[in-house]
Amino acid sequence: MHAARRLWITLEPLHAVVYFAPKVRAAGKALGLRGFWDTYFAFRAAPLGPAPAGGVVASFAGFEPAMVGKALPSAWTRASVADCLATRVSVSA
Repeated sequence: MHAARRLWITLEPLHAVVYFAPKVRAAGKALGLRGFWDTYFAFRAAPLGPAPAGGVVASFAGFEPAMVGKALPSAWTRASVADCLATRVSVSA
């Protein structure tokens, strides 16, 4: 098995807890984010600061730009980067 695949198999469960656990979506909604994709992109992009959609598309790759554009930067008008970071940490602990 290729080293990259082994790394993915090892680390993907950590990623899943941070972004896909049921309590994550509820935490995002409590901050004012709208649904799964707003929460996913805001929580994942928060370490970049209030990044625009284009920067997030370039950084994450593989996402439809229009989908990211629908979530960001509008999510930043509903929840601060600091709140997203703190909440992301609290739901993944």
